[in-house]
Amino acid sequence: MIDWGALGDETVELLRRYLQIDTTNPPGNEVAGARFLAEILTREGIASETIEAGPGRASLRARLPGDGSLGGIVLHHHIDVVYADRRYWTVDPFGGVIADGYLYGRGAIDMKSTGILHLAALLALKRARVPLKRDLVFLATADEEAGSEFGAQFIADRRPDWLAGAEYAISEIGLIQMHSGLTAPLAAIVISEKTSLPITLTARGEPGHGSMPWPDTAPNRLVRALDRLLAAERPPRVLPEVQEFFSRMAAVLPAEHAVGYDDLAGSLRDPAFRERFYANRQYAAMVRTTFAVTMLRGSAKSNVIPPEATAQIDCRMLAGDDPEEIAEWVRRAVADPNVQVQFARDPKVPNLSPPDTELYKAMADTLRRRAPGAVVAPMILVAFTDNWVFRRAGLHGYGFSPFVIEEEELQRIHGNDERISLENLREGVRAYTELLLNVAGA
Repeated sequence: MIDWGALGDETVELLRRYLQIDTTNPPGNEVAGARFLAEILTREGIASETIEAGPGRASLRARLPGDGSLGGIVLHHHIDVVYADRRYWTVDPFGGVIADGYLYGRGAIDMKSTGILHLAALLALKRARVPLKRDLVFLATADEEAGSEFGAQFIADRRPDWLAGAEYAISEIGLIQMHSGLTAPLAAIVISEKTSLPITLTARGEPGHGSMPWPDTAPNRLVRALDRLLAAERPPRVLPEVQEFFSRMAAVLPAEHAVGYDDLAGSLRDPAFRERFYANRQYAAMVRTTFAVTMLRGSAKSNVIPPEATAQIDCRMLAGDDPEEIAEWVRRAVADPNVQVQFARDPKVPNLSPPDTELYKAMADTLRRRAPGAVVAPMILVAFTDNWVFRRAGLHGYGFSPFVIEEEELQRIHGNDERISLENLREGVRAYTELLLNVAGA
């Protein structure tokens, strides 16, 4: 018998302590988080193994064994977090502060909280001596926030035995959304994500003194090239899974706001609808290849016109996009032979898991129990997660979370004062434990 109240309190305390460990990437220092997790697992009699892909870049694996009659489930989260500018937080982002029913800290949603739900659910099942038909693999990875090279990708390449026998992987960041614009909760299960195609634009020209500028300097060429690129318009492309998401969303929108969502590709041909739809940055990114200028580099001195100027473009692709076609499209948009277009690293081709597996259906049922009346929709995430790596390794990967989150809270992810409600933690760990009982219990 599981004491849900005690488990909820334990979950809050474990996350509070985990958030106090600064694993900002760079540099990561995930080894500190891995040690914290290993100590808890060891105390509970669960063996774990830690590997380092580089100094301090640690990932951890532990396993609660099943009878092997069904494929295992990898419960994975990333230990690293993005930076937090303390000047703009009202609390210490690594203080583990509890106030007004919330636990604050960098990683409170993205995604140490999910890792602690995984850990607490595993501990509850072990303590209750629940017989399992699936292995439950607890996996904490490094480096997700910077591309997974020192974490998930390292594991897939160097330690495939950590994934052996697994059928599924569950990670971030499907949520239950609640806000005033919805007539019922909207719950999302992530089945795919857009992937990064980093592009470098390099403009070249004659160097000289900053006191005597001329039109065709390298920085000027670069600025004009970027202006043409950002003004260019790639046509929208509505994947079947994206259409399904918006069809489900229409069911929880007031009728006047749902107009056009039943045939999104057709509706987007209407300029007025397209303008309204694109006003939502997330929606716009779900139907387009996107280009964001993120880094610019020119001269090392303010009075020197450099011979070279570069821009880094964060391009995000949809499933089915061709990286070479995108690069050629960018070259045509830039329209300057003195501006070189190159991939900054090898492209990551998007992948997708089906929304009709046993695990998907069980997760959907869990979300409906967590938020009665919720409409569940498959979702393509516009950001990147470790699940891309594990899908490529042969697992069905899903983003799932039993957290009920309002729009304001979502804006805190990678922002200021990131936080999670204590109610979400207490109810979330029960929902996660019951999910695992349903899909892995013998």
